[in-house]
Amino acid sequence: MYGNSSKERKNDNSGEYSRNTAETTESSPFDVSRRQVLAAGAGASVVGLAGCAGGGGDDTLTVSVFGGAFKDILDEELFAPFEEETDIAVQSEAQGGISEVLPQLEGAVRGGSAPVDLLISTVPGVLRGLNSDLWYRWDSSNFENTQYISDDLISEDDGDLIGVGSMGWFINLVHNTNQIDSPLTSWDALWDSQYEGQLGLLTPAVTGFLPDIAAEVRLDGQQMLDNEEGIREVFEELQGIVPQSGLWYTNEANFQSRLAEGEVPAGMLYHDITRVLKVTQDAPVESTFPEEGGVLGSGRWVAPKTTDLADEAREFIEYASRPAVQDRITKTLFTVPAIERQHSELSDEEYTKAAGPGLDEAILPSFDLYVEEEKLVNQLWNELIVQEG
Repeated sequence: MYGNSSKERKNDNSGEYSRNTAETTESSPFDVSRRQVLAAGAGASVVGLAGCAGGGGDDTLTVSVFGGAFKDILDEELFAPFEEETDIAVQSEAQGGISEVLPQLEGAVRGGSAPVDLLISTVPGVLRGLNSDLWYRWDSSNFENTQYISDDLISEDDGDLIGVGSMGWFINLVHNTNQIDSPLTSWDALWDSQYEGQLGLLTPAVTGFLPDIAAEVRLDGQQMLDNEEGIREVFEELQGIVPQSGLWYTNEANFQSRLAEGEVPAGMLYHDITRVLKVTQDAPVESTFPEEGGVLGSGRWVAPKTTDLADEAREFIEYASRPAVQDRITKTLFTVPAIERQHSELSDEEYTKAAGPGLDEAILPSFDLYVEEEKLVNQLWNELIVQEG
């Protein structure tokens, strides 16, 4: 399973390539049982939300996705083939993290505009958008290819279809092979003084899920995050990673360049983008699945309720949910497919390149924590992590 949320109900800014996460349960791709931060520049604001009141034009479907190499590959392997097959024009835009995107999107939707027609949202973003009555609601009977998508990647509310799984991804330990001889193999490395001032770490808490890592790896498990006393104990433990940070980043485009150049030689980063850097740019970088498991996140295709292109958005989701399309994206982007294993034709080797030891070995974030205890989490993060750093 990718996610398990019991309530799917109602630093810097900018960013080219950032993810945040939140969702419901059930089966998963490949039949397993489980399921950001210095920005690159203040001028690279959220896709279309800063100045575009109507997407890419009356007939152009504006789709917001994470930027950098992620967007480049989707342009080639997803958007261009879709345009060719359907004659529906697509304009892709690079978006920042959901913590940045949602406030701007909510303001635009309240004003009656649809700055984008479709976007990838992480799980916490889906939940927060539901609370704000932000998303377009579909009749699930209007979709055919969602039958291939893992059940826990389908987001519903009051019988309406809200979001459809786009892909999954891992946050792993990474290093520059020219600067560090041996890979970091355990999340304990974040507390290891030998890496003082050398690590790139995700911020805020909802992007890198460091509270989950600390609870699972250093303390008594993620159940500690179920109450305030446990949450405070976890954050006190997290203070131990601050000396190792050489960069707090929200936009992975910023860290990936510094990692490739060896300026910040190690840290935590998305497995898919690290693989892309290595394979397509021959960068001296390596992604390692920690022995305790990588942190597993996933995205949903969601549409603002004010979009004028709901039919086109539905057709795009149908296309993106095809098993052959899902497999193609995994082969080139190294993200985890959103479809069930029986519908995939990926070889074991191709799947392993994207998912390592598999979803069953992953650390699954406590998504509800970052929505229901958002105020407390942000307060402790600012007091104990940001101010200490």
